[in-house]
Amino acid sequence: MNLAQIIEKIASTEEVKNNPPVLIDIGASEKLNSIWAKIAPFSICIAFDADKREFDYIEKNDSVFKKQYVFNKIVVASSDKPKQPFYLTSNPYCSSLLKPDAESLKQFHISNLFEISQVVDIDVMELKNVLSQLDISIVDWFKTDSQGTDLRLYASLSEVQQNKMLVLEFEPGFMDAYLGEDKLLDVMNHMKGRPYFLTTLTIKGGLRITYNVFTRLFKSNTSKKIASHTHKKTPGWAEMVYMNTLEDTSFSKREFMLGWLFATLQDHHDVAHTYAVNAQARLNDTIFEELKQYSEKRLKGHVYSLKSLVKVFNIVLNKYFSKN
Repeated sequence: MNLAQIIEKIASTEEVKNNPPVLIDIGASEKLNSIWAKIAPFSICIAFDADKREFDYIEKNDSVFKKQYVFNKIVVASSDKPKQPFYLTSNPYCSSLLKPDAESLKQFHISNLFEISQVVDIDVMELKNVLSQLDISIVDWFKTDSQGTDLRLYASLSEVQQNKMLVLEFEPGFMDAYLGEDKLLDVMNHMKGRPYFLTTLTIKGGLRITYNVFTRLFKSNTSKKIASHTHKKTPGWAEMVYMNTLEDTSFSKREFMLGWLFATLQDHHDVAHTYAVNAQARLNDTIFEELKQYSEKRLKGHVYSLKSLVKVFNIVLNKYFSKN
């Protein structure tokens, strides 16, 4: 059975049909996450995309999702006011409720992206109120890139909601990009002792060189792009993914199937295999034998894939040249 057939089988189970996966995308972009595209037809998506329209949220009927809600407000952890100042920056992906830390940022070649172009009062709503409004108690995949407030958004939910999610995606900073932002260390400290383990930690960053010097050295847009992509950078922020241990005895067949699927879609076949084995031992359902077999096939097949062979070749090559 291939993955498309397995996805269809999982989607057709009563457990998933009656209780579809719930995905939250805070700081949503126009481009759909390629992983989510494969589960969209049977999932509920809640996305936040601020604009100037006059409604609290819309239910999109033309969406690729089974059901999608798009809110035109900025989501916050808590607020006693209906509006908050929002800092629009030269690069829209750097805009935030938090003021950019210009003094710290001036050390980096990307400081121009954070230059404030305008401050506007924008409608806000609390995350817990959104879920209440939609009558959603548990979120399965929580993805946030809120420019400095990821942790406080997650922590604003109840303990049960925090501990029942299957996948968590954060993008906290190392460098001081915003005043009062949530940092990577804050996220890791908060997650300590919770039923999650880190599956991905991708470090991103910038050149520790002022924007003026950068533009003097690299005058054309082409040379700027090449320099920005090829030079070694200092850590600025990180893309983090946590997955649930699924050790809580209240987790059912649904959570194990979705956990397996979410891990598989992220190419974490090791994690998926562990989920399948544990589910098979606990629930004794034949579907988990099929899922386990698929994971084992992918784990073994990966060893002889072109990507793996290239990696092994590079390791051998580096060892050879390091000795000579």
